[in-house]
Amino acid sequence: MARPSLRTQRREQLAGALARVLASHGAGGATIAAVAAEAGVAPGIVHHYFEDKRDLHGALLDVLIAGFRGRAREPDDDPLLAYGRAALALGERADRVAARAWVGLFAEALGDPTLFDRVRRLIDGEIQRLERLGGGALSSQDAAATLALVVGSLVLGAFAPVKTAGFAAPAYRKLVAALRRG
Repeated sequence: MARPSLRTQRREQLAGALARVLASHGAGGATIAAVAAEAGVAPGIVHHYFEDKRDLHGALLDVLIAGFRGRAREPDDDPLLAYGRAALALGERADRVAARAWVGLFAEALGDPTLFDRVRRLIDGEIQRLERLGGGALSSQDAAATLALVVGSLVLGAFAPVKTAGFAAPAYRKLVAALRRG
């Protein structure tokens, strides 16, 4: 497998810096200057690798999706439960920065029609993916409810992590079991 180009590596590094800024300062604090400071580079470097903030948000979306897909591919007898573990893991597998970055991207998408459209298409695709992973046991509505638990858990965890830690994974398993029973 070929090594990623330096440009690809640098874009991923800067997208990771954006994730950390979103996680610690929210969407309002996610300026190009803050991303550059987090990455330890001059703001001009961020502008060199990204056309604009929209481009940077798109790169972060790609990085977050790739990270999630990697975790979801870990071996498991039940791909639907593996999906839930990848999205809702606690302990050393938890990626709190990614969880908060997702919430920050959702917030940014509300004011950016291009990002909104990408997130909407992603959500539509995830609903279809959950239907497939359910092996015919989940309707579109069931898959949407399952995804709503995942997304809602990210949002709740971003705002109340101490009070809510640990609720989502067991709730996800119960929801999936109930939906499979029909």
